[in-house]
Amino acid sequence: MVVESTVPPPELTGEFVRVAHRIVWCTLATVDRRGRPRSRVVHPYWEVSGDEVVGWVFTRPTPLKVAHLDHSPFASCSYWDPGHETAVAECAATFAGDEGSRRRVWDLFETAAPPLGFDPRMLGSADHRDERITVLALRPWRLKVGERAWRRSAGT
Repeated sequence: MVVESTVPPPELTGEFVRVAHRIVWCTLATVDRRGRPRSRVVHPYWEVSGDEVVGWVFTRPTPLKVAHLDHSPFASCSYWDPGHETAVAECAATFAGDEGSRRRVWDLFETAAPPLGFDPRMLGSADHRDERITVLALRPWRLKVGERAWRRSAGT
C-alpha cells in the first residue's frame, strides 16, 4: 500500500532509517543523458529533522556524476540484506558543497558509532575543506520498506 501525503509517516521514516543504518551500504543509481542507469555503492547517513528526512553522502564530484545529476537531479537508493529486508528511497539529489554542510556531515560520520560512522579521513582528505570530495544531499519523494510505501503528493 502506498500512502500519499506531503510528509512521510513518522513510523515509516523511522523504519527506513533503522534498516538503512543497519545495512549501511546502498546502491545509488542515477541516469545519464541517454536515459541509461548508472549505479554505484555509497554510504549515506540519513538524518531526520521534524518532518524531513535527508540522506548525506560524501562523494567525489566526478565529471560523470556531475553530468548525470545536471541532466536528471534524481537518484534511487536501494538497500538489501541476505535476509531480504529491503528499503528504497527515491530522491531529489543535489550537491551541498558549501563549507557549513561539509563540516556538519563530516562531524556526523566522524561521531556516529561504526559501522554507520567512520573516520572521513579514509577518503584521502585531511579535513572537510578538501575540494576532491563533496556532499550529496538526498531528499526522498518516495520511501519503501518491505511492503509499506510513501510517495509525496503531486504538486508538493
